[in-house]
Amino acid sequence: MKPTTVGIIVAVVLIVVFAGAFGYVDYMNAKTNANYQNAVNTANGFKPNAVLGDAFEHWDYIAIENTTLVASQYLPNATLTWIGGPLSGTYKGISSINNTWNKFFSLWSAVWLYTVNPPVTSVSGNTAQVTAPVQFVVTPYGVNNTVEYINVSYTLDFLKSGTSFYIYNEVWHITGTGVIAHIPQQVLAQEVEASAFEHWDYIAIENSSLLSPEYASNATLDWIGGSLTGTYSGVSSIISTWDRFFNLWSAVWFYTISPPSVSVMGRTATVTSENQFILTPTTANNTVEYLNISYSITYYRVSGTYLITHEVWHIVGAGYISTNQKTDEYNQVEALAFSHWNNIAIENLTLVMEQYAPNAVLHWVNSTLNGTYTGYSEINATWNKFFTAWIAVWFYSEEPPVITLKGDMAYVNATVQFVVQKNSTFDYINVSYQIVYQNMGFNVKTGQFQYQIVNEVFNVLGGSPKPLSDL
Repeated sequence: MKPTTVGIIVAVVLIVVFAGAFGYVDYMNAKTNANYQNAVNTANGFKPNAVLGDAFEHWDYIAIENTTLVASQYLPNATLTWIGGPLSGTYKGISSINNTWNKFFSLWSAVWLYTVNPPVTSVSGNTAQVTAPVQFVVTPYGVNNTVEYINVSYTLDFLKSGTSFYIYNEVWHITGTGVIAHIPQQVLAQEVEASAFEHWDYIAIENSSLLSPEYASNATLDWIGGSLTGTYSGVSSIISTWDRFFNLWSAVWFYTISPPSVSVMGRTATVTSENQFILTPTTANNTVEYLNISYSITYYRVSGTYLITHEVWHIVGAGYISTNQKTDEYNQVEALAFSHWNNIAIENLTLVMEQYAPNAVLHWVNSTLNGTYTGYSEINATWNKFFTAWIAVWFYSEEPPVITLKGDMAYVNATVQFVVQKNSTFDYINVSYQIVYQNMGFNVKTGQFQYQIVNEVFNVLGGSPKPLSDL
């Protein structure tokens, strides 16, 4: 082949190669530019969503009535234009705008919102605008049983600062208002009745801390009948009276003789009822008494809560339901005695010692433990020695115990046999037993009297097969 021909062929090949290379570079550049443009378009597509999110966040902060969160969305020189209603005007700067929102929030005890139609969002560079018809559903502070609505034509103008959009202009244009519904009187009556029962329950549990928040600051209590008769004004004076009442009784229960009568008119409500309170005096815990009360409570609704403004406690009857509950006390003392002997049988020192008063005395007559033991420590050591001597202990009472009640003292006398085991040997111990219990007061938590052992006699009469001195 001629050299000239070879040169032409090589030149053609090089042209094709270079053309392909430059074509690939152009293709890659075009592809890169397309990806970049897609990214830019995607980012720009997110802007309306971000601004729309800021708008809904703004309306939500209004709904939860949080001035701090609302204020955080404004630029320092922002403007709020309010059209319609008592707040009509133009407000410039965050301080002025905050004051306006606080006035608005003070009008309503609750606020909800929804957009009637989807908002329209537009973004241009660093500015954006959201327009929407928004309906706010509100309950007035003055009339909490009413639900109203406010239709607002809303405009929010945003300006981007840093990475976030902030409001620099806002238009709140009220286009309509009205009443949606009234809460039925029956619902309010049920709320008032529940408040009354809660009040009586706090009296029954004798908790003045829970009673105190139920009263308005200028409340009055008229007490008619008994040692507390008088008129008490102000929360401090009323709570002091209840504390004096609670000091008279160690336990209180109540019930309504018939369903209370409730009337509601506007923000005022009245409850009348015939109640009976069952009580046990602190000075005579074995006595159960009753007080019949003609009750009247007047409430006034403040910020959605009913507070007591006037209360009448009128004692129309009092008396005894039962006195000297000897049968109950007898049964309780008998149960305590058998429990004491059972705790000895199972050799549980902790349970045995629970029944003793701190200054109790144990007289051990005959056997190796013969002696008088005074106080918790000595009695504890004596029973420990007794338990150490035996692997196992059983007991039974040959005859029912004889129980005598005198004032706050209870006397138990019985003949008890303890069967005891030491190694493989079984013995028995006959004991003439006396326990003296003292009533230490009424336990309002358990509903029982608190009896403790103050004196005990463990008199060993005999045993088998060992001699008495070895038992």
